[in-house]
Amino acid sequence: MTELTPRQPAACDTPGFKALSPDLEPEVATWVRELRTIWTAAGVTMNRFAGRYPLDKGTLSRYLNGKRVPRDHWFLNTLLAIQAEQGKEVSQEVRDHLTGLHLEALKVAHPQQYQVRMVSDELELALVGQHEAERYVRALQEQLADRIRQIEELTDQHGRLRAAWDDDRAAMAAEKERLEREIAELEHRLQMAQERIAQTEHRCRHLEDILNRLQDGASDERFDSARNNTGSGSPAASVGDLPLTKPDIAAEVLGAFRKADARPQALALAARAADEVSVTSDPGDVTRLLEELRELEAHDAAKTWAERSVPVVRVTAPGEAARLLAELRQAGAQDLALELAVRVVTEISLTSDTGDVAQLLGELRRLNVREPAWTLAKWAARRVDVSDSWSVVRLLAELRRLHPRPALMLAERAIPDINVTNAYDMVQMLRELRELHAWPLAKALAERVVPAVDIAGTFTMAQMLQEVRKVDPQLALALAERTVLVIDGTNPSDIAMMLAELQETGAHSLAMALAERAVPIVDLAGDVAVLLDELWAINAHGQREDLLLRCRSREANTTHLAVDVLGRAGQA
Repeated sequence: MTELTPRQPAACDTPGFKALSPDLEPEVATWVRELRTIWTAAGVTMNRFAGRYPLDKGTLSRYLNGKRVPRDHWFLNTLLAIQAEQGKEVSQEVRDHLTGLHLEALKVAHPQQYQVRMVSDELELALVGQHEAERYVRALQEQLADRIRQIEELTDQHGRLRAAWDDDRAAMAAEKERLEREIAELEHRLQMAQERIAQTEHRCRHLEDILNRLQDGASDERFDSARNNTGSGSPAASVGDLPLTKPDIAAEVLGAFRKADARPQALALAARAADEVSVTSDPGDVTRLLEELRELEAHDAAKTWAERSVPVVRVTAPGEAARLLAELRQAGAQDLALELAVRVVTEISLTSDTGDVAQLLGELRRLNVREPAWTLAKWAARRVDVSDSWSVVRLLAELRRLHPRPALMLAERAIPDINVTNAYDMVQMLRELRELHAWPLAKALAERVVPAVDIAGTFTMAQMLQEVRKVDPQLALALAERTVLVIDGTNPSDIAMMLAELQETGAHSLAMALAERAVPIVDLAGDVAVLLDELWAINAHGQREDLLLRCRSREANTTHLAVDVLGRAGQA
C-alpha cells in the first residue's frame, strides 16, 4: 500500500478491534479509526511492538481505543516507518493528513499537551536554525584562517624576494589588496553569522522558557481551569517575569504563544510589551510588533505601542514606510499615521524602488493626506526609474488617482525607455493611458509594443488586441498577424474572445485561420458553447460542424455539456 486516502468515518469500527466508545470526541474518533488502519497495514502485534520499542501494551491499547492520544509524533512515525520497510511507504500528502488528524485529536483530548507539542515543534525548528548557523560560522572561520595564512605567506615572500621580483611587486600588491578586502568581507560575514547565532540562542531560551511554563503551569486538562484562576495561577502571573527588551524579541514571543493557542498568556504579555519594550528607530521592528499585536486583536496595546514608537521611528525606505502606515491605520491609530505621513515624505530616500514608491503613494492616498502625497508624486514623476514595466504601471495608476498631471509626466518619461516585452504589463499600461485620455502617448507606446511584445496566452493577447485597436486599428492588424501565427491556446472561451477581437479589427481571414487551427485542439471540458456561438457569428460554419462532431463523438462527454452544446446546435 503506497497511499492512504483520507476517508469519512466508517459506519462500523475497524475489524479486529473493539468498538469505539460513543463518548469519544469526533476528532478523536476520526484519528483512532485512521490509526487502526495504519496499525493493521503495518502487520504487527502488540506483543512484538512492545518488545521492540519502549512502549507497554497498556499504553498501546489506550492509543488504539481512543482513551489516550499520543502527544509526540514518534508513535505515528514509527508505524509509517514499519510500513515503509515492508514496501508500503505512504506519500507526503497522506503523512500530512494523518499529522493533521493527530493534532486535532490531541487539541481536543489534551489541550495542555497540544500546547506543549506546538511549542516543542517551534523549539526544534529554532535549534535546527541555530545548528545551521554554527556550521556556517565554522566554515567562515576556516575560510578566514586560510585567507590570513595566504596573506602571511605573501607578505613573507614579498619581504624575502623584493629585490628579485621588482617587476611583480605591483601584481603582488594588488593580490594582497584583494585578499585584504576578502578578509574584511569575511570578517563582516562572520560577525553577522555570530550575531545570528546569538539571536537564535536568545530565541531558543525564550521558547524553552515558554515550554517550561506550559509544562509546569498545569498538567493535562487542569490547564483549562488554571487559566481562569487569579493570583499566582493567572495568565498575567504566568508570564509576569518574562524579560521584554527588544520589540523583535517581544513579537517573537507573542507569536509563539499565539501559535501555541495560549491566547490569555499572549494578551497578558501584549499588555506588558506595549509599556515595557524599548522603543527603537528601526521601522521594521516597530511594524513587526504592531502586526503581532493586531493579530492578537490587542487593540489597546497596539495603540499604546504606536504612541510610544512613532515619535522615535526613522523611516528612509518607501516600502518600510508604507507597511508601517498600513499597520497604524489597521490598528486604529489614524492620528499617529497622519503625523508619520507628514514626516515620511521628508525622510525617505530619493533613490528608491519604483514599486515601493507606488505602495507608499497608495497608503498616503488611503489616509487622505494630499499635501505629502502631492510632494511625493511630483518627485516620483520626475525621478523614479522607469525600466521595470510592472512597477511603472503601479505607480502610474496611483498618480492618476491622485492627479493627471504627474501621471502624464511619468508616462512621457517612461514610454521611450520602458521594457515592452511583457504583454500583461503593456495591457495595463495602455489602459492607464486610455483612462488619462493620453491618446498620442498611447499610440507611441503601441508602436513600440506591436513589433516587440512577447506573445503570451490567448486571453492576454485578446486583451492586448482590444487595447491596441482602440488606439490605432492599423497597429491592431499588425499585432493580429504576429499573434495568430504563433498562438496555441486551447481554452474555448479565450479562443472565442480572440475570434471576436479579430473580427472587430477587420482581420476576417486571420479569424478563419485561427478557427481552422483551434477547432482540432480545443479543450472540450471548457465552455464550448461560447466558441460555437462565435464560430457561427464569423460564418465559420465548416469549423463549427467539425467542433460539433468532436463533441458528439467524445465518449466521456458530461451530460450538461452535451445538452448545452447540442441544444445550441439545434437553435442554429
